[in-house]
Amino acid sequence: MIIARSRTGTGKELLILGLSRANIERMTSGKPVHVKEATHGEGIPDGWEIVIMFGETEQEMQKQFVEAGMIGPETKVNIDPRLAS
Repeated sequence: MIIARSRTGTGKELLILGLSRANIERMTSGKPVHVKEATHGEGIPDGWEIVIMFGETEQEMQKQFVEAGMIGPETKVNIDPRLAS
């Protein structure tokens, strides 16, 4: 994985995450990539934790979040109505 921070031409902060084939294989096998400053260095903004995951559908990703204990029944999840089945 490559992590970089920069600024756009208009001065807005930019966080760049580049995934390797190993990252993609990890995610497609059901293991999310969890990125935080403690494990990935100062490229990650202080206090941030980022989870990158893969699921065949939005509903499958929601199920994975619940199973991992990342969200609970009180969590509001927004899925584009065009994608809901």
